[in-house]
Amino acid sequence: MPLQLYIHVPFCEKKCHYCDFASWESPAVTQKKWLDVALREVDRGGAGEFGGQRVDTVFFGGGTPSVVPVRYLEEVLGRLRANFDLSAVNEMTLEANPSSLTHDKLQAWRALGFRRVSMGVQSFHQDELTLLGRVHTPETAESGLELLASQADFRWSADLIFGLPGQTRERFLDSLGRLLRYDPPHVSFYGLTVEEGTKFDELHKAGRLVLPEGDVYQEMYDAGVSLLARHGLGRYEVSNFARAGEECRHNVGYWSGANWLAFGPGAHGFDGRRRWMNPRLLDDYLAWGDDGFPDAAREWDELDDSARLAEAVSLGLRQARGFSLAELERDHGVTWDPGIFARLESASYARVEGGFVRLLDKGWPLLDEIAADLLAKAVVTPRKSASA
Repeated sequence: MPLQLYIHVPFCEKKCHYCDFASWESPAVTQKKWLDVALREVDRGGAGEFGGQRVDTVFFGGGTPSVVPVRYLEEVLGRLRANFDLSAVNEMTLEANPSSLTHDKLQAWRALGFRRVSMGVQSFHQDELTLLGRVHTPETAESGLELLASQADFRWSADLIFGLPGQTRERFLDSLGRLLRYDPPHVSFYGLTVEEGTKFDELHKAGRLVLPEGDVYQEMYDAGVSLLARHGLGRYEVSNFARAGEECRHNVGYWSGANWLAFGPGAHGFDGRRRWMNPRLLDDYLAWGDDGFPDAAREWDELDDSARLAEAVSLGLRQARGFSLAELERDHGVTWDPGIFARLESASYARVEGGFVRLLDKGWPLLDEIAADLLAKAVVTPRKSASA
């Protein structure tokens, strides 16, 4: 299976009020320290079992990769190419914010091999952007979108957030409609969640952040799905929509069990049976590098057979294609009584089609409940050992 690479660039112009990612407003000297450690971490990854392996996708996320000097991105890519086979990469993505996206940067990224940009817009209403703690304005977002839309050889995506305090269905659809003026090939929209330790968490605990009721939240989501469908953007994952062929290959790999290595503070990797997370705080990450990157400093999660099955079902159902019954029986020895799927079909929650179990419109809001029910009713046949 081809390898995926993720590079976490942990710097932002300003920390957003909802963000719990490993990201900071940091001076140039700190960015240089991060670069030095990240380059050595890539060398460490190249010396392991995945060294020299063919890479399918590369993703620079954050944080805001577009805020660091282009030469830093060039150095990281050079080190990746020295340790892995990037000769046939199918997709190379960089995340950007409207306030740090320029024509010159776009040309420099193109020269480095990037052919996809994911831009965080979040809203086209200034009061909502201020509430979120975003540094850009609606006008800046529109300028960035116009620039991306003018690049014939670039694929691109834009993100929005819905379910904001005080937000109405109409206001969210207005933002989505303004984004659609630029004919995006890919759109992601995410429901706001209040994460522990964020500014929003502080406000919520103080009773100063009132979120929309569940039915309003669901109405926003359903209306957004319908509007995008009318513009030719199909839902291929619960929060991601694309024209045919414009799906984010890197993210599909995450949801489909690909192996990936991730570099940077708080970055997560996966080798098929284990997940791990690098030291999350920037100072801890820098110290980890100075100590020689000991495995003991990472957080590890060993996935047993039941955990791997649970992920295959839940991540499969998150995708419009669903999960393959044959693949789950082959990889996990699991089957179900056909009556379970007949009941889901009669309720218009899910359908078995072409050997895949996939959700229908009524089933998407119940994704977690359906996954839990299927796992509870799964029949797992113990596999014989190789020596048996």
